[in-house]
Amino acid sequence: MYKAILLMSGLLMMLGGCAALTPSEIEQKQETLDTMAAKAIEGLIKEDPALQAELDKAVGYAVANMKVTKVPVVGAGGGEGVLVDAKTQERRYFTVSRFDIGGGWGVRSYKALMIIHSEKVLEEFKGGSWTFEAGAEASAGTAAAEGGSGALNQDITMHLLADGGASATVTARVIHASIDDALTYMPSEKDSMR
Repeated sequence: MYKAILLMSGLLMMLGGCAALTPSEIEQKQETLDTMAAKAIEGLIKEDPALQAELDKAVGYAVANMKVTKVPVVGAGGGEGVLVDAKTQERRYFTVSRFDIGGGWGVRSYKALMIIHSEKVLEEFKGGSWTFEAGAEASAGTAAAEGGSGALNQDITMHLLADGGASATVTARVIHASIDDALTYMPSEKDSMR
């Protein structure tokens, strides 16, 4: 029994060690997400030049790379992105999960830009937050549109840039974003925060 416990402990430690990113992998992942965000913003501004003025006035913004699958009654999706504090230029990296219930179908990928107009919302996002909203979405190829319950999101505006795929949904959805501490802070920074 002792040998079995020792073997299992060793295997778990090896698996846990393999899951951690090295500092160079962290930097590479951060660079990939920063590049994705810059290209998404550039594409959205190209479609709507007035968006630059909105970004200039914002307290922060987040850009996520999302993938969503929807079948007639349920759907799910996920992604990752970067949150930027406009004042300090501090960047925090995050993961997003999404669960939909309602009518619709399709598979699509898109970039979502959330422009944050409130310090309170920015601080909540930095800590990770849940958002519930009912909405309608449609996309085909690289065109996308989304309508949501604006009363729940008065301090943010959303802009979508479709990568491809097609979908049409009318759903209630729960979206959860949480800061990825392992990706946001380098190991030496984590140690100094303790």
